[in-house]
Amino acid sequence: MSVQRYNNNQSFVTPPLRKIIPSQTDILHTLKMGERIDNLAYKYYKDSNLSWVIMYGNTQYDNEFEMQYGDVIRIPFPINRIFDQWQVTNSI
Repeated sequence: MSVQRYNNNQSFVTPPLRKIIPSQTDILHTLKMGERIDNLAYKYYKDSNLSWVIMYGNTQYDNEFEMQYGDVIRIPFPINRIFDQWQVTNSI
């Protein structure tokens, strides 16, 4: 008996990339040894699940593994500004 691993009729839709407009309230953070963006999301937003906001704020990187120690990344801040801009709640 063969088991079909994937449903070939199922299509996947990638959500659109949301643009975060830079603001004077954003934080410029220099990455240090051992830091990860989920930890930075917790530090600045008190929610490690919001690390994707940091990635959307740094579109020069395709993924967090491209970030190097010493790179200066932008932390969109405050988080309410982002949700207000997108007219959504933080339950994304």
